[in-house]
Amino acid sequence: MTYHKIRNGKLVPAGRFQMMVDTFYVRNEPTIIRVLDATTRFFLKARARPVLWLLSRLIGIVLPTGEVVTTERALAFIDAISLLDRTEIAVGPCMCQKALGKRNGTYMKDIVILYGAESHKMASPEYTDLGPDEAKRLLGELHHEGLIPTFYCCLRSEGWMYAICSCESKICFPVRAHQAAGAVLFPGPDVVVLNSDRCTRCGTCVDRCHFAANTLTNGSAGVDLAKCYGCGLCVSTCAGQARTMIPRPGYSQRYYPIGLAANPTAWLPARPSAVGSDRVN
Repeated sequence: MTYHKIRNGKLVPAGRFQMMVDTFYVRNEPTIIRVLDATTRFFLKARARPVLWLLSRLIGIVLPTGEVVTTERALAFIDAISLLDRTEIAVGPCMCQKALGKRNGTYMKDIVILYGAESHKMASPEYTDLGPDEAKRLLGELHHEGLIPTFYCCLRSEGWMYAICSCESKICFPVRAHQAAGAVLFPGPDVVVLNSDRCTRCGTCVDRCHFAANTLTNGSAGVDLAKCYGCGLCVSTCAGQARTMIPRPGYSQRYYPIGLAANPTAWLPARPSAVGSDRVN
């Protein structure tokens, strides 16, 4: 069995060393989250945000950081990797909920992908295989819950992409750490555009946004594009259909493999042509 990672937007075999490192990390992830969560709360209480700012950038070199995408892009990625002979997708418990002993919404929602699917199954019996249709259905349900589809990588490298987490701002440690110090999450390839004339001022977009990008002040709706990370949560529930997602100006690809998701057949091996297929009998 060959396990895969992404390199330059294409699927390539992952090495045994990478599998071993990720398996070790998964086994210790709850402890790591608890330690980092306690550290963050300590420095926040001590009003030492500059220390958190520095730590987030140093620790983020090794530990996971994520790129936010729309649910549609996450679904396209699932479709792309489902063309493999054996789809590399598994699901397990939300590591933040497990580590911190808190529950909110769906618990079994940690979708692990590519080599990460196998390393997580090796590390914990709580992770089980997930078919592509099941994965897409789960992503739809999590979107309905108002969660942020986020592609996570270690070492800030697309080659270490291992999970599609569905994050929120109450329990999820990466989101809270990013709110406190930054450098944990990065904006994705899309950004929202608002048509004020169609806005009904219902305020749902404000409730759905985890990054405080949407505002409703004195009956006037607004969007701070610098705060929009491109999850698209506000678009699907916009009563007046006043919001749409467009490509982010100046976007530079970070983790999400746009080319792979858009044209997955490009990396499939070509089928050999039949010898003599053009022979006339």
